[in-house]
Amino acid sequence: MRQLLKGFIFDMDGVIVDNHIFHFQAWMEFAKKYNFNLDETKYRNEFNGKTNADLFRMIFGDLSEKQILEYSIEKESNYQSLYKSKIKPHEGVVSFLNYLENRGLKIALGTSAPKSNVDFTLDTLALRQYFEVIVDGSEVKRGKPNKEVYSKCCDALELPPNECIVFEDSIAGLQSGKSAGCQVIGVATSHTEAELLFETKRIIKDFTNLRFLEEFQL
Repeated sequence: MRQLLKGFIFDMDGVIVDNHIFHFQAWMEFAKKYNFNLDETKYRNEFNGKTNADLFRMIFGDLSEKQILEYSIEKESNYQSLYKSKIKPHEGVVSFLNYLENRGLKIALGTSAPKSNVDFTLDTLALRQYFEVIVDGSEVKRGKPNKEVYSKCCDALELPPNECIVFEDSIAGLQSGKSAGCQVIGVATSHTEAELLFETKRIIKDFTNLRFLEEFQL
């Protein structure tokens, strides 16, 4: 029997946009300035999917909210400067959002990103109209892999988690979606398919082929 789906919840970075390299470059600039060790493996395994507040506390220890905000503004300004001339939707995502909207299905965005990056992405690409619900990193106390962000999305959509599916590129994000009780699909952008297989057997590279929907009832 096919699983009923009524809600589609998207992570942003690595899902709506394939922007892994630009965040990594911005973090490397930040790491060089503040003299802490960072490479791509550490970034993918320890940074990807987490909130800025969690990351800055991991790097610097106990910080005030003011210090976290200042670091966040600095890092995200670097990221937006690097990405603004190259930003584009991930392959097939706009057509997929239109498909879901035309079928009357509910759509949410659940991201660890700060509101400034959500605004930058959705407004630059004119995608805000598709999302009935948006939960960003400023609205959760516990970042991914905690379930909070996706539980809040389900609650706001007024749907049980088992009728929602989460699209995630990060290991922490897939763990978050599963912990919330949602179905999950891995998007192989910032991690390889082999790495994502530890969390889900449902993996796509982009949204150009919708065959993954065949096992669900919409």
